[in-house]
Amino acid sequence: MSVDAEKTILALPEVESCRIIHRDGELDQIYVSARIPSQHPGERLQFIKSLVRSVVGALALEHGWNIDYRKVKIVDSLEAPASDKQRVRETRIRIVAAYIRYTSEPEVRVELALNESIYTGQARYDASNPTASATSAFLDAFHQMGIGEVIPIFAYEIPGCLSHGNLVITKVRYKFGDHATDLLGIAESHQDLILCTVRACLDALNRKVALYWLDNSCPAEPDRILTE
Repeated sequence: MSVDAEKTILALPEVESCRIIHRDGELDQIYVSARIPSQHPGERLQFIKSLVRSVVGALALEHGWNIDYRKVKIVDSLEAPASDKQRVRETRIRIVAAYIRYTSEPEVRVELALNESIYTGQARYDASNPTASATSAFLDAFHQMGIGEVIPIFAYEIPGCLSHGNLVITKVRYKFGDHATDLLGIAESHQDLILCTVRACLDALNRKVALYWLDNSCPAEPDRILTE
């Protein structure tokens, strides 16, 4: 069945290869290698989104699969040699995915992107405290970047009212070298508490964190990490 599904994906424009991965009898990830016909960040993002929709739609139409789009990962097959690549300073951490993976032991998975790299964190899902689970998975991914240590202090969900939806407020302690700073972040939930918690964590860090660039230098005044 997976072989037929892979053939369906390979028939899509610009797709060069793909691999469907199952775990514990369930579809886990779909990796698609494609020629992304632009180096402009905005155009690349639009192409990737369009291709993800095409993969999900083709599998639904041809095989009746109902796929969560977050399980489709697009990889650029046109990688230039390392010597030809410019040193690009990424100014934001992007949220690639934040979701609950239901298996025999449900877990929260968070995927963050920085400098063309994807960092995946995971934590056991506690239904009685989903914000803590999401925060733990976020920190697991964030610490892989090597741009400082973050210690969670609290994460609260505030019920919605007429003026706003449900809110998540987080407080974390960011440590960089000998310096430590307590930071607050907030995000409004749109019926996705896990994603909202991750946004709140990044909102806190966005106010202070300084990034190490490829040359391991750090600006005198910390740059903001922009989130989306």
